[in-house]
Amino acid sequence: QAPLQIHVAMLALNHFQENFGRGPNIGCLQDAEEMLKIAMSISETLENKPQVNGDVVKWLSRTAQGFLPPLAAAVGGVASQEVLKAVTGKFSPLQQWLYIDVLDIVTPLEKVGSEEFLPRGDRYDALRACIGDSLCQKLHDLNVFLVGCGAIGCEMLKNFALLGVGTGQDKGLVTITDPDLIEKSNLNRQFLFRPHHIQKPKSYTAAEATLNINPYIKIDSDINKVCPATENTYSDEFYTKQDVIVTALDNVEARRYIDSRCVANLRPLIDSGTMGTKGHTEVIVPHLTESYNSHRDPPEEEIPFCTLKSFPAAIEHTIQWARDKFESSFSHKPSLFNKFWQTYPSAEEVLQRIKSGESLEGCFHVIKTLSRRPRSWTQCVELARVKFEKYFSHKALQLLHSFPLDTRLKDGSLFWQSPKRPPFPVKFEFNDPLHYGFIVSAAKLFATVYCVPFTEKDLSEETILGIISSVKVPEFRPSNKVVQTDETARKPDHIPVSSEDERNAIFQLEKSILSNEALETDLQMKPISFEKDDDSNGHIDFITAASNLRAKMYNIEPADRFKTKRIAGKIIPAIATATAAVSGLVALELIKVVGGYPADAYKNCFLNLAIPIMVFTETAEVRRTEIRNGISFTIWDRWTIYGKEDFTLLDFINAVREKYGIEPTMVVQGVKMLYVPVMPGHIKRLKLTMQKLVKPSADKKYVDLTVSFAPETDGEEDLPGPPVRYYFVQEDN
Repeated sequence: QAPLQIHVAMLALNHFQENFGRGPNIGCLQDAEEMLKIAMSISETLENKPQVNGDVVKWLSRTAQGFLPPLAAAVGGVASQEVLKAVTGKFSPLQQWLYIDVLDIVTPLEKVGSEEFLPRGDRYDALRACIGDSLCQKLHDLNVFLVGCGAIGCEMLKNFALLGVGTGQDKGLVTITDPDLIEKSNLNRQFLFRPHHIQKPKSYTAAEATLNINPYIKIDSDINKVCPATENTYSDEFYTKQDVIVTALDNVEARRYIDSRCVANLRPLIDSGTMGTKGHTEVIVPHLTESYNSHRDPPEEEIPFCTLKSFPAAIEHTIQWARDKFESSFSHKPSLFNKFWQTYPSAEEVLQRIKSGESLEGCFHVIKTLSRRPRSWTQCVELARVKFEKYFSHKALQLLHSFPLDTRLKDGSLFWQSPKRPPFPVKFEFNDPLHYGFIVSAAKLFATVYCVPFTEKDLSEETILGIISSVKVPEFRPSNKVVQTDETARKPDHIPVSSEDERNAIFQLEKSILSNEALETDLQMKPISFEKDDDSNGHIDFITAASNLRAKMYNIEPADRFKTKRIAGKIIPAIATATAAVSGLVALELIKVVGGYPADAYKNCFLNLAIPIMVFTETAEVRRTEIRNGISFTIWDRWTIYGKEDFTLLDFINAVREKYGIEPTMVVQGVKMLYVPVMPGHIKRLKLTMQKLVKPSADKKYVDLTVSFAPETDGEEDLPGPPVRYYFVQEDN
């Protein structure tokens, strides 16, 4: 009935405007009554004579001259997708009317005086007509932290500007952060950016563009990452100053981290995301709802190790293989190399230790890397050529040696049958752009990690050809190593080193030392972090060439650079219609959060504009965990204990018991176990001061601890408790 009731009210509004040549006046009871009469008469003419909802008609009359920007954004996103459907003939069009109402925003304003909605002669009059002046002022005074200035982030900033968020004279600030630079591919959906902004920071540029929409908005823009590795960038004090946090990013781990900070500091969070035409919003309010971390998506299905290593069947497999090769060769191995030589600062010391029989972790692989280290551009090109032969010829020959084409399984069926594709060696051809592209991109990356300089002349075809024509490519020698065919097997963590390998390592290291090739500068490499958005760094060039060569080896359809970049970079496709709709829905929930609305007013949404479908659900009520004897807690609860300089661990345990009625039997700080009675020596810790146990830095006022409690019956697991924030001294407050 609800959509039909809204339909009747909208028809009544149209008739009112036709009859009087104007819309209903704000707060005018006479106009509202007239609209209600029109709605009643329209209802009589319709099939089934739908019941007229007086509240809907009244609120439509009251707000008819208003404009709610987030609602316009949400409806506009849907309408734009319908236009695209009409133009392209793609996806399913709407077959009926679609109404999106936000009665849960206006209904709580029932008792607000009509003067609240009257115009004041400023740019917010249309907004004021919908939500009243008090809510407008709260939006102006709002401190909001927006994480991410991509597609959704840009649309969110537009909504903030139109709502006047952060424009208060004495209060209000929008803090935004995004470490990324603007790429050309961003311009088709991140509409605060223009071609002349390419390679400029997203956050600074977005802030500048937002000020053009509303010059009174106060924006503090950063280029910080927000994740556990940058925990100190935004302190607890920063989070407590924020009235609401909005996430507009696709990194799940970062979202989980931000959620944990919001829970720890009792801050509301509004999360959202899109994937193509799909989108979702989730509102998280302290003490009312579950958090983002309260639910977990099923883990992504991993490609089996044996499929990646030996039996790819799709281009996604070869792209992931190339991505892994990049990570291994240019990031992981260089990092391990540096870490090893930071632990053992000289090659002579390492040689002495392994000669004396000492086992040094990772030593064999590090010495192997050192002995084969390229020291010139020529050697980098030679190494790339040798890798080509190893990856795309020898690998195929080895597999066909282990499993000839006529190999049969125990049941008599052929080994090489779908989905297994037999590989065929790729013969190097200098004039093949794919082959040449691999050599150049691989050589450039090897030169970067091994700190070898090169010039534009070094990259010329003439120079590369001259080097390659004189390379002695190792001949293929079949191995008897077992090829993994079990799809459930995982990549081994450590590959055992034989005694022969150890003897060889000693010889290689001695040779490097005697040749003066184990000096301090030789013991350093430059690890590369994969960056998909910088076309000049050659990362995607290498992965595209390596992936397509492997695809050619297995007779798999290759992928162009764009598709390779999307898969290797795990780029989530986004279109402006979905991001506009989602950002509008987020801003609507923001209004409710600012207004302190009750739990049943908040709505999560899932939409798919292609089908099209839009589902609103009430937020999940926060769960309460029972400890015992009526003592319980939720994820939003945090117990607090104030200590003093000589406060001992026993004093802490007694303080928890006295204040909260239950005695902890275990105290943990992060991964450090401060007190576990069954562990040796822990009983003695009861007499130690908390300062000595925790060892806080000079500026640390408190520490967050995890406590648990003894079960009611022996043999059961300890009962969990809420986090306990222990202050080292009593605060003045």
